[in-house]
This record gives sequence, C-alpha cells and structure tokens, in this order.
Amino acid sequence: MKKVNNYNFSDAVVLTGGIGSRLGAITKKTPKPLIKIGRKLFLDYILLNISRYGFKKIYLLCCYQHQKFFKIYNKKIINGCQIICVNEKTPRGTGGGLLLLKKKISNFFLLLNGDTYFDINYFDLFIELKKNRNALGIVALAQKNGSRFLSMDTNSQKILKNSKKNSNFINSGIYIFNKKILKFIDRKIFSLENELFPKLLNKKKLLGKKYFNKKIKFIDIGIKKDLKIAKKLIPNLQKKPAFFLDRDGVINHDFGYVHKIKDFKWRGNIIKCIKYLNDKGYYIFVVSNQSGIGRGYYKEEQVIQLHDWVQRVLKDFGAHIDKFYYAPYFSGNKKYCKKDKLLRKPNLGMIKMALKNWPIDMSKSFMVGDSKIDELLSKKAKIKFIKIKPQTNLLNILKNKL
Repeated sequence: MKKVNNYNFSDAVVLTGGIGSRLGAITKKTPKPLIKIGRKLFLDYILLNISRYGFKKIYLLCCYQHQKFFKIYNKKIINGCQIICVNEKTPRGTGGGLLLLKKKISNFFLLLNGDTYFDINYFDLFIELKKNRNALGIVALAQKNGSRFLSMDTNSQKILKNSKKNSNFINSGIYIFNKKILKFIDRKIFSLENELFPKLLNKKKLLGKKYFNKKIKFIDIGIKKDLKIAKKLIPNLQKKPAFFLDRDGVINHDFGYVHKIKDFKWRGNIIKCIKYLNDKGYYIFVVSNQSGIGRGYYKEEQVIQLHDWVQRVLKDFGAHIDKFYYAPYFSGNKKYCKKDKLLRKPNLGMIKMALKNWPIDMSKSFMVGDSKIDELLSKKAKIKFIKIKPQTNLLNILKNKL
C-alpha cells in the first residue's frame, strides 16, 4: 500500500485583474482572459486544464470589469472544481490580491497568470518543490519565443538565478507557492516579480524548473501579434490523444471486486507509466466495469472513496488520472439495469462520456486492458489496443510506441 503524505495542495489561483492596455481597443470592453479564442473564452481553456488535476477550489482574482467574471464564472463547477471570484476593488499588482485569500487558500497553491497558457504537468512541478523543503516557491520556465520576455535561468540545483541575457528560458507565469510567502507581501499593491522574487532569491528559497518539450508551447496573449498566434494554436492544443485504462488488472492486481484500500495492490510500475503519459501530454481515463455495485457487494460511495485515495497517492508521485468512469450495471438490479447497461464494456458508453466532456483526438488514442472485453472495446472505439499480461512491462512499451 502506498503511503499518502499530508501536503495540503488543493487550491489554484488565477490572476485576471489586468487592464491589458497593450491590446488597445480589443480590451476596452473585454478583459484579456475573456477574449474569445475559437468557440471558447481564453480563460475557459485555462480553467479546463486546471480542473484536470482535481483542485477543490479555483480562485479568480478580479479587478478590471470584475462583474463580467462574476457573471460567467462565480460558483461555477468545472469537473468538480468550484470557481470562486474575488473582487480586488482596486489594482493590487500580481501579489497584493493574494492577501485577500490569506485565510482561505491551502498550504500549497498553484498560481497562474490569466493571459498565458502553458500546458505542463502541474503535479510534476509540485514534487520538485517538495524535494527541497527549504524552498517556498517554484517557477515553471518556458523556452523563450520573443525578445519582450524576461530571461530566467537556474543553476545545477535548480535554484532560480538572476536573469541572464543569454538564457533561453523565461518565466511562464505558472508558480506553486507555499502559503508562507504571504508573510513577505507587506503592502496591498505588490509585485511578485519585482518584490517577492528578489527576497526569495536572496534567501535561496525560489526554485525554477525548465520545460522544453517541443509539443508544449508557451502562449501569451499580451500583444496583438501573440493573440493572433493564440487564436490559431490553442483550440488544437487542447485536443489531445488519450489513454483509456482498465482498472483491475492494469492499475491494480485483480483480486475480484476490489473496493477497499487495504485490498488495492498497485501493479508493477504503473504509477511511473501514468506520470510518463502525464508528462507526454496525454489525457488519462479509467474505464472500469464495477458490477459489484449492482450486485450489492459494495456501495458506489466506496468506489468513489477508493478512487479519491488513488488520486492522492498519484499526486505524491507527480501523476494524476483525468477522470474515473465506471459501469455499475448488473442485470439483476433494477436500479442499474437500464441506462447503466450502455456504460458496461464492451459497450462504448464510458468512452462516449469522455468524448462529451473532453477534446480527445481518438485517432492517436489507446486502450490498455487485460481482457477480451477491453480488446473488443478498443475495436468498437477504433483505437489501438495494448494487452496487459502478468509479465508485461508497460513502461517499456510506452517508451517504444510514443
């Protein structure tokens, strides 16, 4: 059984209060995060991405035209994450608004700019911070794609250093902070970059991690040229291939109707496999037949609790599953014998649910399973199939295929 650490990392904060003056007339009536990109608002893409990680709350720090954010997002639920809008009332810079959340946010929290998009594995960034207990924050560094961005770099210990002219990396606007940084924010109007970072740098408490996967693009909409690029790139960036994983026999050993933590035995290097897929940018969905619910062997709530525990364990290793889908169908139970029958593999119900809620590229997706039923599902869905046997080294297979 994997041990779960007690790191409280359940909240995310998005800075949406800027005026966006460099975009001129475009932001006269529309704040930057609410600019339409394809069929969605720019902020919609950011929030969908955050929701993949199971945060309990996402705070939007608003100021300029705050009422528009409240109308669209306040108290909205996205994939189980509650959106809470906070009105700063007056401009507070990139750091001052955090004081309004002092009694609300978790001990560790994700912080993002509302006008940039960088699709990295947030939990990978988190475990880098956990490795250095003296550090209070970590910055995701992106490859530079323009001269207007401030260069940043790290030494071999990943301690963030002062900017260098010859550095190929910039601040992506994605951070994970320990709540203790709030003691350094001593004014209502406060800049993270110009005031907090120098303090943390002097104490060697600020880390940086470089991300340079060619498939992961850093996108900023601060100027008209970059906004035009974003409108072309972003709608396609979120349409990604997925791995659909059977649960019992793939993620854990199949002892029959597993529904308790004490009976859940992780299979081989599956956690490394899941993190590998996270880092590669794949969606990961579990599609599992759970007829034990319909048979009355255990309750649906017990399955949900087990899956919540699985997610907590994965988080400690920098990994996550985007969504668990399960079919409780059993023919002898009236409650679960009609609608839920369509969910049961090899029917396509669970995959259709995923397609309804996520932008999936099925042409490059995979099904991973240990049974004929899983193979039949993959054929119906017209996706590639990876068969799991007791001796299968899934990580090697993934590295060879992807």
